[in-house]
Amino acid sequence: MIWALLAILGVPIWLIVGALIAIWQIRRTIKRQPGVFEVSVRTAGADKWPRLPSCARVIRDVLVLNSGVALLRTEIHPVDAVSEFDLDETPRKPADAVGRLVTFGDGTRREVAVAADQVGELDRAAGPVRH
Repeated sequence: MIWALLAILGVPIWLIVGALIAIWQIRRTIKRQPGVFEVSVRTAGADKWPRLPSCARVIRDVLVLNSGVALLRTEIHPVDAVSEFDLDETPRKPADAVGRLVTFGDGTRREVAVAADQVGELDRAAGPVRH
């Protein structure tokens, strides 16, 4: 629908298709990098999970999050602590998610839903998981 509106407004179809292909290629490239896994991230205490999952990777004790449609929005957070967190409602992605409450170096906390087979990647950011 929005693409039809853009075409009516004079935006060439080739430009729209080119933008969509570029977004797809960027997402594909980021997801294929070693150590990258899919997560859903929300502020601690928030009611809803985001519609689009983010991509994350752990480098030593730092969590790197890529979010947005093209995964170009990058956040870099030193991790102080990772603890278990019971998911009240599971996000659509990743499938079979496990909850973790991550505390960053600046004191902010985020709830993270990560696939059960990838939870070890997140847990190693701050050493042993605290219960």
